[in-house]
Formats: sequence, structure tokens, C-alpha cells
Amino acid sequence: MDTLTHGLFGLAVGAMRRPDMRPGEGRASPTDRAVLLSCVIAAELPDLDYFWPAGDAVLRTLRAHRGPSHALLFAPVVAAVAAGVAWLVLRRRARFGPVYAFSVLSVALAHLLPDLWTGWGTRLLLPFSDARLTLDWTGVLDPLVTLPLALGALVAWRRRARWRRAILVGAAVAAAYVGGRIATQQVLVARVAAAHPGAQRVAVFPAMLGVTTWRFIATHEDAYAAGTVDLLGGAPTEERRVARAPSGPVPARVAAVPTVREALAWARFPVVRHAPAGDGGTTVRVADLRYHLRGDPTLEFIVDIAPDGAVTRARLERGGSARELLDRWRR
Repeated sequence: MDTLTHGLFGLAVGAMRRPDMRPGEGRASPTDRAVLLSCVIAAELPDLDYFWPAGDAVLRTLRAHRGPSHALLFAPVVAAVAAGVAWLVLRRRARFGPVYAFSVLSVALAHLLPDLWTGWGTRLLLPFSDARLTLDWTGVLDPLVTLPLALGALVAWRRRARWRRAILVGAAVAAAYVGGRIATQQVLVARVAAAHPGAQRVAVFPAMLGVTTWRFIATHEDAYAAGTVDLLGGAPTEERRVARAPSGPVPARVAAVPTVREALAWARFPVVRHAPAGDGGTTVRVADLRYHLRGDPTLEFIVDIAPDGAVTRARLERGGSARELLDRWRR
């Protein structure tokens, strides 16, 4: 999820610990403050992997980001860094045990779990498995997850005597909303499956600015049926059928290029096009229909490959600017 939401979830994890000092008894203890600080840091640290070196923009987005720092095996290491920073900030007066324990909890509950329930995919099982796991409950940005957490933090800041209750109530509301998304997903999957009895697979995904409206993909033998389905509406609306490989299968030598291979591994419902480039090379476009607007892909990785197999340029296109996408959504 986004940086703000991760940090607010981290604050909520820190608030789960009963403070050493009760409200009104004086200033919070060093351990109380260190736990809150370390939980926020632990919730943010994994995303620093986006700054790790990578061969090109696509590899940075798909390979470096959500890599080892997002794996369960490395959570204790990330937590140790966060706890160590907080312990030093508090001049080593805090008890390290509680600080570290809640830092581990924060990495898991405030970062890894929220990333898992978005649609992008995260490699939790590294180094044992490179699989991208995802639950598709919310988008990477979801104001209805963030808002209760932010309001809880704001009330906690204004009413210090009840800060812990305010933060935990905000977290409970956010968790209840996510629970509602889980139930909605199951209902809509069944509805799409009933509308596409011949489909090999059906899946639903959060739609942009949609609470009750979701996108769906029904996988047929030679094409994807893409559309929308509304919890409050009737039957799913199929908006477009998209061939899986409009320009034919990707040549093996092209598919073996690391950047292309990574894009193909990321796309669960890939629409792949390739065409000769002017310099004798090849341009490959890998879209994923998880991200579509009325059946048109809104997110696409484009890789330019030289005749010798070297990547000359790799980039991500989102189907236009945020304003253009919003205008398309309104139509």
C-alpha cells in the first residue's frame, strides 16, 4: 500500500501494547515512545528497496521492489534495524525486548500483510519461492483504508488522554472495511463464474474509485473477457474480449531477456504484443488486464530490445496521466 497507510498501520501496531504509564500519570516512558517510533519505522523500511540498484526501470519496479525486504524470512532483520534506530534515538533508555518484538509485529501486520492484500503481488516466500502472492482485496491506494487510520491518529494528537483508544478504534474501522472487501470479493467471484460457465478461471479486482464496483477477468480458451461487476447491480457487464497474444507467441529469445521474463512473470492475465523495431531489434509490450478500464489495459511494460538481446530502453506506461485516466473513467 502507500507510504502513509503503512505508517499509520505501524502506529496502530505500536498502540496495541499497553503503555507503562497510564494517561494522566505523567510523560510516556522511554519504552512506550520507542515502541511507537520503532513500529512506524518498521512499517516503512521495506519500501526502501525501491532505491536498490537495478538494470532498468522495469527491473527496479518488478525485481528490486518487493524483494527480500518484503519476505517473511527477513522480517526479523528489518525489525532489528527499526528497533535499533528507535533505541538509539531514545538514548538507549528503552527496554529493547518489547521494542524489537513489536517491530517484528509491525513489519508483518503494517507492511507485509497490507501489501499482500493489494493486487500488485509481493514475494513473501523468498528465497524459497519467487512467486508473487496477492489477495486482491483493495487497491494500492484506498482512501477508505487510510481515512479511519488518519482520523484516529488526528484524534489521538488532539486528545492525548485517549490517544491509544482513538488509534485502535481507527484501526478497527479500517480492518472492518477490509473484512467487507473480502466478503464482497467472494460474492462477486461467484456471480462472474455463473455468467461465464465455460471460463477456465474467473477473478475480480478492485476498480479505481470503486467501493461496490469491481473489475473482472474471465479466462477463456483463446481470449480474456474483461468487464465490471457491481455488488448492488445485476449481472456482470462484459466490456471487451481481448486476445491473449494479439501478435502471436513471443519468440523464445525475446522471452528469455531478463526484463521481459520478469514482466511476463508479473502479469497474471497477460496481453503481450511484439513488433520489429527500426534498428532491427524488437519492441515487446506486456500488459496485465488486472488493470483495465472498460476492457482497455491501463498499465503496460514496454521493453525495447537490440538485435543482440540487450535492453536499450524499458519503461512503464499507465495509459495516460492521472487526469486523463480520470476523464476516461468519468465517461
